[in-house]
This record gives sequence, C-alpha cells and structure tokens, in this order.
Amino acid sequence: MTYSAIDAIGMDMDMNLDMNMNMDMNTIDSRYLTVDSQIDPVPDTVTPTQLIADTFKIYGSIFAICFTIFIFLRLKFPLTYTYNSQLLSQVTPLASDASVQSGIIIAWIPKIFRYTDDELFEHCGMSAVVYLRFLLLGVKISAVGVLNSVYLFPVDMYGCNSSSSSGGNEEECVNLEDVIDRMSLGHVSSGSPSLIATTVAAYIVFGSALYLIYKEFEWYRTYRHKFCVNPQPDNYSIYVEHIPIDFRNDASLQGYFESIFSAEDVVEARVALDIRNLDKKVALRKKAIEKLEHAVNVRDVKGYEPSHLTSLGEKVQSIPIYAKELDSLNREIADAILSIENAGKGGDLEEAEVEDSGTLSIPNSIAGDHLSHATVDHLGPLDLRHDELEHSEKENGQEDQGLDQEQTNYSPIMMVGKGLVGSAQKVGKGVVGSAQIVGKGVVGSAQMVGKGVGKSVVDTAQLAGKLLGGSQDGRVLDAGFVTFSTLLVKNQALQVLHSETPFTFDVKDAPPPKDIIWSNVGKAHKEQQIGHLLAQVMTVATCLFWTIPVAFVSSLSEVESLQDLIPGLEKAIEKNPWLASFLGQLSPIMLVVLTSLLPMILKIYCKHEGHIGENSLNASLLSKLASFMIIQVFFVQALSGSLFQSLEDMIKTTNFSAIIDLLATSVPGQVKSFIQYVQVQNLLGCSIELLRVKRVVMALIRKRIGPRLTEKERNSPFMGILPMIEPDKMEYPTLLAQMVLYFMINLVYSCIAPIMSYFTLLAFGILSLTYRHQLIFTYSRDNEDGGALWPSMINLLILCIYMSEFTLLGILTLKKGAIAATLMSPLIILSFIFILYVRQQHFKVAEYAPSTVCRAKDNSNRDNLIDTASFLRDQFLQPSLKEKESRIPENFSDYDVQLVLEASVHEF
Repeated sequence: MTYSAIDAIGMDMDMNLDMNMNMDMNTIDSRYLTVDSQIDPVPDTVTPTQLIADTFKIYGSIFAICFTIFIFLRLKFPLTYTYNSQLLSQVTPLASDASVQSGIIIAWIPKIFRYTDDELFEHCGMSAVVYLRFLLLGVKISAVGVLNSVYLFPVDMYGCNSSSSSGGNEEECVNLEDVIDRMSLGHVSSGSPSLIATTVAAYIVFGSALYLIYKEFEWYRTYRHKFCVNPQPDNYSIYVEHIPIDFRNDASLQGYFESIFSAEDVVEARVALDIRNLDKKVALRKKAIEKLEHAVNVRDVKGYEPSHLTSLGEKVQSIPIYAKELDSLNREIADAILSIENAGKGGDLEEAEVEDSGTLSIPNSIAGDHLSHATVDHLGPLDLRHDELEHSEKENGQEDQGLDQEQTNYSPIMMVGKGLVGSAQKVGKGVVGSAQIVGKGVVGSAQMVGKGVGKSVVDTAQLAGKLLGGSQDGRVLDAGFVTFSTLLVKNQALQVLHSETPFTFDVKDAPPPKDIIWSNVGKAHKEQQIGHLLAQVMTVATCLFWTIPVAFVSSLSEVESLQDLIPGLEKAIEKNPWLASFLGQLSPIMLVVLTSLLPMILKIYCKHEGHIGENSLNASLLSKLASFMIIQVFFVQALSGSLFQSLEDMIKTTNFSAIIDLLATSVPGQVKSFIQYVQVQNLLGCSIELLRVKRVVMALIRKRIGPRLTEKERNSPFMGILPMIEPDKMEYPTLLAQMVLYFMINLVYSCIAPIMSYFTLLAFGILSLTYRHQLIFTYSRDNEDGGALWPSMINLLILCIYMSEFTLLGILTLKKGAIAATLMSPLIILSFIFILYVRQQHFKVAEYAPSTVCRAKDNSNRDNLIDTASFLRDQFLQPSLKEKESRIPENFSDYDVQLVLEASVHEF
C-alpha cells in the first residue's frame, strides 16, 4: 500500500471513527501514527536522543566556557582560586608547589592526579581523601558498565523478535524507534532468551562493586588507624553521658576513671554545666566589642564623634555608651565565672532529685535538722551545690581587706524568708561559707556567721533563692568529657561497660572541641529519644510531601504525554516550537533546584536528634539526604515518569498483562531523564564550583555592605556574609549524598540501559578533576572529621547494590524472563552473605585503633619526651568559661582605656 493510500484511509477513518471502533488495534495505531506525523510539527525535537544531545550541547558548552575562563582566572586572582597557596595560615606544600603554579597554564591538571593518598592525607585531611576515593570507586564501577555495553548494545538493539508467535511482540517494538530506547532492555521482547545477557551483566557489575568495596575496607582501616593516633584532643578523650549522680562533679568523675586505670593515665575530667545565661552574656559582649570597635574606627578614620539614637529616641555619643556597656558586661561575665568556679571548689556537689509528686528531696548533708523536704510547684529538677570552705586565718584576713571593695560592686542584700535572715554583715574568723541568692528580688550575696547555725542558715537561704529564682548558671548536667594521657587507656575506657543499667554511664568517642554542639550536651535520655523520634517522623512526612513536586517535575520531560493531558498545549507548541525543547530541559533543572533545598531542611531535623558533635550530625544528614534522593529522585522519577508516559495507553487497555508490558518497556526508557539530570547536576554544578560563584557574589556584596573602614573590618564576616579572605569549607554530606544517587542510577541502568555508564563515567571524571583542585587549592581543613562519614557511605552503597539487584529482578520479571530472573537469585543471596560477612568485624576494626598501634604510638611519645597533657588540658572546658578576662577592642588607644576606667570609677 502506498503512502498516499494510507493517508487517505487514515483521513477517512478520522471522519468515521464511531463506525469503526471494532477495527484491529494494530491498524488503528499505525494509522494514528501516520496522522500524528502530519499534525505534530515537533516530534523530532522531543525524542530521547535529541533531548540528551540538546542537554549535552547546552551544559557541555557552559562547562567548557567556564573551565576555560577558570584557567585564566586562577592565574589572575590567586587568592580567590588558589586560596591555599596565598594565605599563610592555609598554605600547604601541595598548593604552593612551583610546578603547579608556574609554567604551562594547565600543568596543574596532571600534577594533582599524581599526588598520592599519603600526601593528600597529610596536607588536605582524611575527609578529603575519603571523598576522592569514592569518586575513584565511581569511575571504576562505571568503567565496568562501559565494558558490559560492548555486548549489551547489540543484544538490546536486536532483541526485538517481531516474528515471534507469542503475540504482542510487534506491539512492544513499534514505539521504540529512537536509538536510545532501542539500546535498552525495553527493546528486548518479553520472554526472549536475550534477557539472560542482562543477568550476566548484573553478575559482572555487582560482583565488581562488592569486590571494590571489600578492597576499600583494607584502605580505610589503614588510614583510619593512622588518623586515630594523631596528636589531637579528641583522640585522647571520651564523652560520658547519663552519669550517675554520685559522679556528677569533676573530682568524682576523674576519681572513678583513676580507680579503674591510674592517676597518671587520667589528665582531667570536665562535667558539663548549664551556663546558658553566661553564653548569652558572652555573645552580647562580642557584639558590644564589634560596635565599639566600629565607632572608634569612625572617629579615627572619618574624624568625627559617632552618635546614635537610644530606644527612647535620645541622641547620644556612641563611644562612651558602648564602652560603658562593654565594661558592664566584662564585670558581669567575670563575676558569673567566679561564682561558678567558687561553687565547684571544695565540698561535695550534690543534686536534689525531683520526683513526679513534686516533692524535692534534699540531701541530709544540706538539710540537716532544719529542713528535710520542700514542696515545689511548677519547677523542673533542681541541682543544689554546697561548698564547705575551710579558710585559714590568712585567707580570712584577705577577705576582710577586700570586703569594702566587694561591697562597692554589689547593692545591699534583700534576704528571703520571714525571720530567716537579716541584712548582710561582715564577720571574722568564724566565716565558713557563702551563698549567692538569685531570683526575684535577690540581688547580692550574704556571708553568714557560725559553723552550726550559720551553715544551716546559708543552706536554707540558698534553697529559698533557688525556689524563687528558678534555674541559674552552674547547674550540673549529667554528661562530661574525660581526657587521658595515653591512646591505649582512652581506647580501653571507650570499649569498657561502665554500668549494668541501660543508658547509664554511656561512653562515646569525643568530637573535636571546636565541633561540639554544647546545646545538646547533657540532654536527658528521654529528651534525646523524643527528639530522635520526632526527627524521623518529620523526615518521613517531608519525604511523602516531596513526592508531589518531584512527580510533577518528572512529568515535564514527557512532552507528548503533556500534550494529551493538558488542553491547548499542543496548539501552543505548534505556534512556538521552541516550547517543546524548553519543557524538555525544564525538568532536570527543577529537579536540581528541588534537591538543593533538601540539605537546609533536613539539617534542622538532625539538630533535634541530640548529636553532640558535627561528625555524628553530618553522618545522620548524609543518611537522610541519600535516602531522600534514592526515593524521590530515583524511584519517584523512574516510576512516575513511566506511569505518566504510559498513562494514556494504560487507560485504553483493560488487559493487565499489557499494562505489565508497558511498565517493563517504559521503566528502562526513563534513562533519558536520568542522563539529563546527571548532565545538568554535574556540568552546571562543577562550573559553578570551579568559578566559586557563590563565594565571589558573597564577597562582592560584602564589599558594599557592612563595616569596611579598616582592613580588619573588610576582612570580617557581616550578618553571615563572608569576605573572600575567609576560608571555605567542603560540604561533605551534601556532595556524598549526590554521589550515592549517581551510584544508584549507574548500578541499575548499567544493566538495563548501558548508555548510562558512559555519562556516569564522565560525571565521576569531571567531579574528580574539579574537587581534587578545590580540596588542594581552595578548601580548608577546618571540618576535618577523620573519614567519619566513610562507614555511613559504605552502608549506603551496599544498600544501593541490594536495591538495584531487586529492581533489576522486578524488571526482568515484568519482561517475563523466567530464566533470567531465576538466575538473579544466587547473586542476591551472595550479596547478602557478603553483607553479613563484613558486618561481623570489618566495621569494628576500622572504628578503633588496635592496642598494638596505640601502644607503639604511646611508647614513641614517651621515648621522644612528648608531654601529651600539655596540649590536652582544658580542651573540653566550655568556651564561655574561658572568657573570664576582660575584653577591649583591638583599636582602643591608651586614652580610650583611661576614659573607660575613669567612667567606671565615677559610676561606682
């Protein structure tokens, strides 16, 4: 039959459609294809091959242009693009290597790939090496997929047996005219023996992946042990939580561990305190210093006295007011720290226990014969401290001399309790204690008389102040840090069971002091559990909600289906053909935007889980982000895109078997969407990363807003906006989670659409080039975690392998490949056995440094006369407790200091 005859028959059928509903479906489909080819002017612009080609042209060109610009910019602006070779505090031998910095403008490219893991470990940190190793792992697995494509391509392209008598094969192949579709499992006939080739590819890909992961365990174990013996405080310290009440003070906690080991083995113990009020004052002082420093700069640089309006609208000179505010905060902070230190000296620290009935049990040593119980309404648990201070005659004399000065700093005491205490009075040698009364109307301190009655009065007044005033700084928490002098003892203490009661005296690895989240230290076990549960619930709820926008965005790439479902879209595309290409490119861009919002949202949830360090918080964030991306970007994209693409055909047919065939064909066909996503995410993301667009824009904004009168002001952050001089940190959880998605896509589609492996190989290669440069030249080591995210990442990769195997099994089942699906079972079983095997010991031996390694390092320290206690002491003292000394702006002159002193003397 000629083309014109078919066209005439098609036109006639279109006019008499109601009279020909019982015609053969194949004839109808073929005729509609011919008619559609006449009325749809843009079929060629929306084919998978064209979409992928357009995406690569657009974003490949963007990357090529940006990379060329970057090559010249890194020479012109070394501080911006080779930061670690310019700033003295960040300079490393790798970044300042002359062969990298001079000569041919691209000589640095081969050089950075020749650096060994040992060099990168020493100068960039273990976290950097771990990230680069995972990129290398991605390159290797993708290369295996590329090798598999050598035989998978011809099998898939010629796997459509249209002459088979099994009915329906001709239908399966009719719509797979695009070359990308024909190079996938979707083009293979259902039940075809060719499906066995996919199973063979699965054995090769997943077997290689498991073997490479096994080899990574060997590498990680070696370098993790090397990191664990580095001379840094967290390698010598443990975190202890839910401490029994008898050990909730520094001396008792240290004594406990000294009784287990020895006094020489324990450097110090620090029980955490609730000092939220002190923290607020320290933060206020920091802001006051910034304001005063800027006011002085205005005076010195611009030549006039700065002024500002008060809350009452009164115009005042800034420097005297800010100086007075700073002086007041200096005094308050010093007094608060002194009070906390005095409360922790000498006698036993005891806590009161509040029962559910509201009765406050007071230890007998405090209550004595005068007070046994007190009923408390609407108060949480209270901690009472009592100091039994024994003063020598010399100390009493010193107190007498300084009392007049102390009384100038405090207003007269207003005592609480009818008939309980009178006014404050100075006494001599009989003084045995002090009480600082805090609360409503309590504004000073009282020194009481006598060893008998005086002690009871002090205790009673202290209790009354607590009852009226509520919580105050210095409340003892049930957690702390213990630091040891040797690595061996630290690891022994970490692995010893310290209590027979669950969740009591629990020990963990201490995070680096700079990474401690102090607001989570000492949280009650119940509060931790509730916070963790709520975080999981919120994560699941967000994941369910996120399905809606992801499914919608995924559907945008199916332009033909959108034309059928959205009225008027077909006519709009006819008038504006570019709209089809635009819709095809819109989907991956919006997916990238959606995924970029996730880290900010999920990090908020993670903070409520009670993590005490950035390391554990980042591990939780990585797991949530990776799970989110696997579920939302992979499964929702694959399934929703497949369902949306086949929805019209599924509605037309009532045959369940035909629906299964449609899904089996359309799921492999979603490879085009993932290729687009990987290209956009990788090429556009690396372009932005190399040019440091975010930091450059931020630095330009900072140059135009905020204080910038002096060099120090220009180089200081303002409202979270960083100048270029500030070091940049690598966002490991976000980048690793994105990498997990690449692994998942490649593991699944390398067997059912091997073209995917070519693009993931390119992606991992470009990422390796980009981030090797950035880690060597740009990023600082401030967020070094010793490869703490490696175990989480390996677990996620193992999960990806398992899910990929089951996904492949499902697709083969849909394709009616009984033999191919059955042969997948041994692979799944072997993978499960591998998982059980590595979980027995491999994670554990990599988590801790073994005793032999610790002993060798300790002996080396001893032989070299290295005093570990010198750099370990006070490392885990809470930051605000280190702020006792007064602070003044660096630009304060002697004249300014004298004015402040005179103002203080005049005030008091």
